[in-house]
Amino acid sequence: MSAGRITLVRHGQASFGDAVYDRLSPVGIRQARLLGEWWALRADPRPVVVCGSLRRHRETAEACLDGWGISPCEIHEDGGFDEFDHQEVLARHAPDFARPEDLVRFLAEQPDARRAFQRLFADAVARWAGGGNDGEYRESWPGFKARCVQALARAAALRDDGGPVVVFTSGGPIGTAVQHILQVPDSHVFDLYWVLQNASVTRLDNRRGRLTLSSFNGVPHLEAASDAALITYR
Repeated sequence: MSAGRITLVRHGQASFGDAVYDRLSPVGIRQARLLGEWWALRADPRPVVVCGSLRRHRETAEACLDGWGISPCEIHEDGGFDEFDHQEVLARHAPDFARPEDLVRFLAEQPDARRAFQRLFADAVARWAGGGNDGEYRESWPGFKARCVQALARAAALRDDGGPVVVFTSGGPIGTAVQHILQVPDSHVFDLYWVLQNASVTRLDNRRGRLTLSSFNGVPHLEAASDAALITYR
């Protein structure tokens, strides 16, 4: 990372298919630690560290910083970088899955649980973002976008010396940040969401308060390990 840069890190693989999703799997912990070890070899300057308030954000930050060799390190928590409530979004689209255990049971019966979930989730998110049902959600799609953009502005303001900021967050806030910077229409924003890999790195240059996209969804720290099991999306 160079001066004047905000680095957005998607959390490591969470516990997909478990009753408690919001915690890293063993693969997720390894992904985050490999990122820290990758950065340690590059002698980057010590950053200001931010994470969302979710458990998977904090665990990713801690494993990465441990691998980096700068743990303990102060972590600024900002709930503006939290993911949208995927359980509510799913339940509004498919009321049969209002309880997480019902979704877990359904997925356990599918021949390809991840593919089945992706189809269901994509339809649920399309309903949420479609604009015709905003009043049914605690946080509407426009509200979520505004929250993410505001959190990004707060992160950019944390350094007045041009130094680096690292944010550990989720795919939604990262995709929304890129959408905001590139002015991607809502009809295409989810093309950014679906390709984001766990523990991936997206870099933004901060030039006098103006953010530009430098790189998106990079995982060189995982590719270098030559282990296909480290490349995950959920």
